[in-house]
Amino acid sequence: MRPEEILLHAPLEGRSVYQFTCPACLAPVEKPADRKIVALLVSAGVDLATRETLLGEAGEALLPPEPLEPMDTPPEGRAFSVDDLLDFHFLLLDDRHIEEFLESQA
Repeated sequence: MRPEEILLHAPLEGRSVYQFTCPACLAPVEKPADRKIVALLVSAGVDLATRETLLGEAGEALLPPEPLEPMDTPPEGRAFSVDDLLDFHFLLLDDRHIEEFLESQA
């Protein structure tokens, strides 16, 4: 995990916490941070978070999402299915397929 993927909130008074998105399940995670943890995170390059970038108590996204424009018409083609998701998952695990895709994009 890179330092820019961690949010650190260390107020002068009150509870310090650090927050990140779990890379395995993509769920927001919040952990308490004592003085030693704050010092370690700052020394590793983690910036102090602003109030706007902190997760809420209900676990909203790390940054507020951009509002989506409503679509006038639904997209063409069939809906994305669970089978499509599984196929995509296995394609992402195939290094050869990823290399071929990246070469075709160059």
